[in-house]
Formats: sequence, structure tokens, C-alpha cells
Amino acid sequence: MSEEPIETIRETSRYSLVLNRRKVRDEEADTRRAMKNLNISSDTVQNIANKLKTKSSVNISELQTLKNALIDDVNNIEVVLNTHGALRGLVREMTGHEVNKQCAAAGCCCNLALGDSRAGIAVVKAAGPYLVTALDNLTTELAVTSAWTLGNLAGSGPKACEMLIAQGAMAKLIELLDNSNEEMRDAVLYALVRFAYQLKDDLRPEHLQKIFQTLPQDINSTSQLLFILSCHSAFSTELLSEQLLKNILQYLTTSSNNESITYLYRFLANINCKEVYSIVLKFFVDNNMVGNVKSLCENESVIWFLGNAMNLCGDHVFFEMLLR
Repeated sequence: MSEEPIETIRETSRYSLVLNRRKVRDEEADTRRAMKNLNISSDTVQNIANKLKTKSSVNISELQTLKNALIDDVNNIEVVLNTHGALRGLVREMTGHEVNKQCAAAGCCCNLALGDSRAGIAVVKAAGPYLVTALDNLTTELAVTSAWTLGNLAGSGPKACEMLIAQGAMAKLIELLDNSNEEMRDAVLYALVRFAYQLKDDLRPEHLQKIFQTLPQDINSTSQLLFILSCHSAFSTELLSEQLLKNILQYLTTSSNNESITYLYRFLANINCKEVYSIVLKFFVDNNMVGNVKSLCENESVIWFLGNAMNLCGDHVFFEMLLR
């Protein structure tokens, strides 16, 4: 198979994964809200922002109120960013000595990071190094919130990503990929997905390699990241360990047609290697999965995989069985 078709698939794959920031904002509102919607006024937000900039005492309730306000109305993000010193005040609270206020202030930064690219850059400059340091904090809530915040910031665009990498975020996130805490691991994966998506081929090859070396065993949680990484121009079968391929194939035997299945077939389509495809097709035959694959043929990603596999392994018994 020529290089052009697979590159076309990879390029199409890159742009088929659109991270809808509005959807992320809504999901954050549902899952990370500290209080019920209180219809917080812009005056209340301005008052809290003014307290932050003047180093006046801010209590935990005010920080929680601000956290909610930032996610309920994008205009409140502008209020905080336009109040000179307010963001610095949040960083001050995040690096203070009261754990509950540290967590609440980090939550405010997390929601500020859901703003536009300008908001993202502002938060990166003010809070980036502190968020990276907080990833190692023994308070799980603070560490997890910091990882989510780094993910939101990475979603601001390539410039924010490069700044965060310079601050050590990427290296630390990769290091934490095998964290035993599931909540932390999920937050780290969330962040790395956004780094990989925004950077595309600008993701450094050494980071690409280290991610593959450190990926957790849970294929369901890593499927999206695997797909995005397989679109990278430096991706090759050398990064695909025997164990990772085994885990992917095992997952395909136990799961129905879901989003992870789509990502995994896109990943397999991007491999474009006869040796790997021979292993995959043999596994499908040996485990009576031909009918399962056939039932998924309305899935475009499955069709992409089958097309590439047929071009390289068209004489395999799998295709004879598939076409019966």
C-alpha cells in the first residue's frame, strides 16, 4: 500500500476528533460543581475579584462561589481576568497553607482555564508552575484538580501547550500515567489527550515514546489517546509492544460497539503493517470474531482498518470467512 492513502486517513483522523469546548464546559458544570446554581451576579464576582487583588481575606465560601460563577457564565471569566491582581490572588490562595482553600482556588483556576485562548495563556503564565508542582501534592483533590486544570489549559491551543511543556507539565504528567489512584490517572489521561490533540505532529518524539512506555493497562481509558498518537507522523510499530497489542485485541473480544471500539479500530487502521495485521486477523479467526467484525462494518473506522488490512493481507483466510 502506498504512503498517500494512510497519510490521508491519518489527516482525516486528526480533524475528525474535534474537542468541543462548550461540551467540556457543560460536562464540567455537571460533574465538578461545588454548589447548586445560585444565579451569582457579576457584582458578586467583581467583589470577590477585588478582594483577591487587594490581598484581603477570602473565605472558602467565596472561593466556592467564584468557582461556580466561572463555569456558569463565561462573562465572569472576563471579570476576573480584567481585574488586575485577581488571578495572582488565586495563585496565592492555591499555594497557601489551608488545604480546603487551596483546593477551591485550584478549582477556580480549572474553570478559568475553560475560557478562550487568551484566558488560557493568562492562567498558564500565572499558575502553570504551581499547578505542575501540585501534581505531587499528597492531598488527592488538589493533585487531581491540578491535572484537570492542565488539561483545560492545554485545550487552549498549541501556544499554551508549549508554555506548559517548558514549565515541566508534560514530563510530570507522563510520569504520573501509571499512578495507582484511578481518579488521578483519569485526570492525567484527560490532560494528555488535549496536549496530543493540540500539538499534533509538534508533540516531541521523545514524549510520544515515553507515553507509549508508560501507558496504563486499561485499554478503555486509553483508547482515545492511542488513536490521537497513532496520527502522529513519528508513530511506528516500534512503539507498539506485544503486550499493548494483546490488551487491545482482548478488549475487542469483550466489548460491544462503543466509542472506545471506534478509537481502537482507527488506531489499528493507522498501523498499516502486514506483520501486525497478520497477528490481528489470526486472532480474530482463532477467537471466532469474524462475525463480530462483520457486524461492525457500518462503522467507518472498522472499514478503514479492513481496507488497509486487505491491501496488505488480502489472501488471509479471515477475508474469505468475512465474505461468506
